[in-house]
Amino acid sequence: MKTTINYKLFPVLLIVIFMATTCMLAEACRPPSIEILSPKNIIYATDSVPLIFTVDKVTSWIGYTLDGQTNATISGNKTLTNLEDGVHYVVVYANDTAGRMGASDTVSFSVDTKPPNITNVRQFPRKDNVLPEDEVKVNATVTDDVSGVKRVILFYAYANGSGTWIRTASMTNLEGNIWNATIPKFPYCTNVTYTITAEDNIGNIITTVEMGYDIQYHVIPEFPSFLILPLFMIATLLAVIVYRKKCSKKL
Repeated sequence: MKTTINYKLFPVLLIVIFMATTCMLAEACRPPSIEILSPKNIIYATDSVPLIFTVDKVTSWIGYTLDGQTNATISGNKTLTNLEDGVHYVVVYANDTAGRMGASDTVSFSVDTKPPNITNVRQFPRKDNVLPEDEVKVNATVTDDVSGVKRVILFYAYANGSGTWIRTASMTNLEGNIWNATIPKFPYCTNVTYTITAEDNIGNIITTVEMGYDIQYHVIPEFPSFLILPLFMIATLLAVIVYRKKCSKKL
């Protein structure tokens, strides 16, 4: 039995062999492909972030650069430590056994370990001039340079002859970094103490107590106490004068 060879297929076989050989050579000659799995493009609430990556070829050397610094040699995954608050970026490099270098995409991420900053806490009327008919407007400057301010809450406690209570009020962002809330009016001789709590978008929280603020006021009568006695004496004197004038007319 004779085997028939179809010579028309030779060009096709040659093309297939050529393409396969070319692909194998191209695969062998390309540099390593690197993918960073961690960190991701998010904000971390810690100054230690794992650096995890994959490399698709056998390597003779691996390194990374953080924030454009000099390459540091590593043997595999590691943890980036002592990161300052703010934005960072990292790139991983690798050489294959033939010395061809590959690089990962640049990954940007942020670190936010500090809570917001509360400054310029002010109230109107001032704490030494709050009358029974006065609502108290409280303003504060609250900033967070990395993740931003999520919410600000005013806690206030008040005590007078009828008891002691604690209340909360969400502060409103008026404009820029200014936050505001209103404490309702209270009767004469009420003692009021308040604190402000601020939280950023990554969950860091701080209160004015931690920052050393001692914010309180006392609701005073409409006339300061040192004026009450003189006013009473003047009123009494005027009443006596009027009474004597009436009596003198009758006589």
